[in-house]
Amino acid sequence: MSSAAIPAKKFPLKSILNASVSLIAVLSFFMGRELVSAGYTWGFLGLMLAAFAIERFEFPHPPRLLINLVTVAVLGAVLGRVRRSYVVEALMESLLLMIAVKMLEDRKPRDYVQVVLLGLGMVVCYALLSAEKDFIIYCFGTGLAATLTLLLSAWFEKEPSALLTARELGQLFARIGVFFAAMLPLCLALFFGMPRTTAPIFGMRSQFGSASIGFSDQVRLGDVSVIQANSRLAFRAEMVKLEPQTPYWRGVVLDIFDGRAWLASRNTRGPFIPDTSAPRVEQEISLEPGNRGHFFALDQPLAVIGADVIVDGGGVFRHRSQTMGRRLQYRAVSILSSRMRPSPEDIEPDKRRCLQLPANFMPHLRVLTAGMTAGLDDREKIDAIMRFFSDFSYSTEGLPSAWDALDRFIFADKRGNCEYFASAMAVMLRMAGVPARMVSGYRGGIYNEAGNYYIVQEQNAHVWVEAWDEGAAAWVRRDPTPPGQGAGSGLSAYDTLALYLDLLDYQWSKLIVAYNWETQMEMLQSLREIIRNPRASLTPTRDGFLRLGDALSVPIAILGALAACGALFYLVRALSTRRPEMALLAEFSRVMGRRGYRRRESEGLSEFLARVADPHLRALALPFVRSFEEHYYGGRSLNSETLRSSLEKIKRLGKR
Repeated sequence: MSSAAIPAKKFPLKSILNASVSLIAVLSFFMGRELVSAGYTWGFLGLMLAAFAIERFEFPHPPRLLINLVTVAVLGAVLGRVRRSYVVEALMESLLLMIAVKMLEDRKPRDYVQVVLLGLGMVVCYALLSAEKDFIIYCFGTGLAATLTLLLSAWFEKEPSALLTARELGQLFARIGVFFAAMLPLCLALFFGMPRTTAPIFGMRSQFGSASIGFSDQVRLGDVSVIQANSRLAFRAEMVKLEPQTPYWRGVVLDIFDGRAWLASRNTRGPFIPDTSAPRVEQEISLEPGNRGHFFALDQPLAVIGADVIVDGGGVFRHRSQTMGRRLQYRAVSILSSRMRPSPEDIEPDKRRCLQLPANFMPHLRVLTAGMTAGLDDREKIDAIMRFFSDFSYSTEGLPSAWDALDRFIFADKRGNCEYFASAMAVMLRMAGVPARMVSGYRGGIYNEAGNYYIVQEQNAHVWVEAWDEGAAAWVRRDPTPPGQGAGSGLSAYDTLALYLDLLDYQWSKLIVAYNWETQMEMLQSLREIIRNPRASLTPTRDGFLRLGDALSVPIAILGALAACGALFYLVRALSTRRPEMALLAEFSRVMGRRGYRRRESEGLSEFLARVADPHLRALALPFVRSFEEHYYGGRSLNSETLRSSLEKIKRLGKR
């Protein structure tokens, strides 16, 4: 049995380098998988599979000239698709393609550097389109892989056939960690100091289709026969919990009906007269991209406080830019009431507009409505028409379609979604001489107790009716859609873990995504006030502590994450050395170190023992060394008896 240490396993430098650039390619793929066309996604996967086969089975690499010609041709096709609203996506397709092509080549040091640059370009493009939590993973992952690739490519250029031990790899990773730790303060300073916007620079493409349940600023019946539920987040509203009533989130008033579609006239109305007896509720709302330029608020919104707000009146507020791709945060104040009293000057114009119907529209429905409401006052007419829908059922499949969709819903199918119910009721009310209009917004939501906010999804999108109550001189909300059906159904799937994860996502949106130049100006203004009046800034207040906590939460969270990663690293390292053999070896090295003989990390035990000058100490240590090498290098595990005997031998060394 040889007493020399078994040589440490070594890894080819090129294999490590290939693994590093492969990681960059994989991260680039995940960044682009939802933002580029499906053809380019599958093309990338096909090229990567070919590159893997070439490396694994040592197939010949394609000629570099051929690869370059194909790349230029495909890039020309990609760039030919560039449009004003499709710039960054086309650039990502180009970058993804070039990364895959580079993986096919017999890579030289400069090719590795080029892959790094392409991967960093993908990160920049992804940042222009998204500021979600995934960005941190892609940014840090690509950064680490890029740093490793650059270090190894410089080494590869000087020594292509180099072999690295596990220890050298560990030292390399530690050096990369030091680089990142040194850059972190600079990154934080740039993040909090540089002006930026919360919106993607080139805008996000719409992800809403006409066949999905989601908010719309118009209702057009008969376009589709099947509607798919859309579980995408619409907005969150931080506020007190409403019990027991269901929250209605007002969006837009639809008061024009052309026989097929309901549209918003957007006539500027005056402010409504608030009910002083009804409670007021403040809401801090974070609106996701895809909002179509409308602000949402509870019941009867008094005010919406935010940038570029257009007041349409009647509790309707719009964003001036009408952007699809911007996340908005604003504060709303609402009256919790199902009645809205308009300004006196708005009553008659609104009533006239909300009685209009196309000439000779559905005469048989007019006859039915007249017989149902004969001899009743306005309030009784509203109640009678509400009762008419009690035998109807809610459905999102097999909906009446084509030009006669409303006729079929009322007289034949008697089932549909909220748009059919509300549209039919509003038409019948107008036929009965009662002014009526529809309101499009959201109904319901899940309340997150941990964060004190409502989660409202696109499947909560809803439309309801507002009918004119002459006795109350107010618009009164009536919802003919069957209770517990339609908007918001299926949200019980949220469990405790899902709510907690949503809370983390919400905090990310508030603290990271929503951090913009306006927040920076507020921070600078606060700093200016402290400099002007330092004594006043020393007065402790609860709000001050809360603001301080908000300001420090992000850096504390980042430092906490780094500390957790460090603790996990040392825990794994400690656990990996708790094997009985390693524990024995560590104890032997410690005892011999106390005797003045320190074993080098890569030094075998027999080689180390040969350096011990004290013959008595060497004789005492020899039985342990022979026993350890017999078991360790012979591949035999230590049993309890051998372990106890080895510990006794080490103890005798310590007692000498």
